Amino acid sequence: MDEIFKQFQNWFLSKKDTWERNGIVVDEAGLSEFGHQYWIKLHSNNGLGNIVLYESNGYYWVDFEGGNYDYDIIFQRAGIEFHSINKLDIYEKDFIKHITWNGGL
Repeated sequence: MDEIFKQFQNWFLSKKDTWERNGIVVDEAGLSEFGHQYWIKLHSNNGLGNIVLYESNGYYWVDFEGGNYDYDIIFQRAGIEFHSINKLDIYEKDFIKHITWNGGL
């Protein structure tokens, strides 16, 4: 696993406890068989989604994609160039809000 994937894994692991306290379950996470992507699959009572870091020829990008069972719009932020792990927090917060939103109930 290269350094960027290790950073992504550490970022994910630093978020996992907070996600779980907020009702988000990580179904699976890990590096793909061929090592060109690290994916996180998760769900809540209100939605599901995935966060993926991709690599191709030394170029890294992240996609956030999620759906909410009560909200008819897909959350998708794709092709985010990976320059700093800290920049992912903004996208992660919006993503988590989307998959956990309960329609104001």
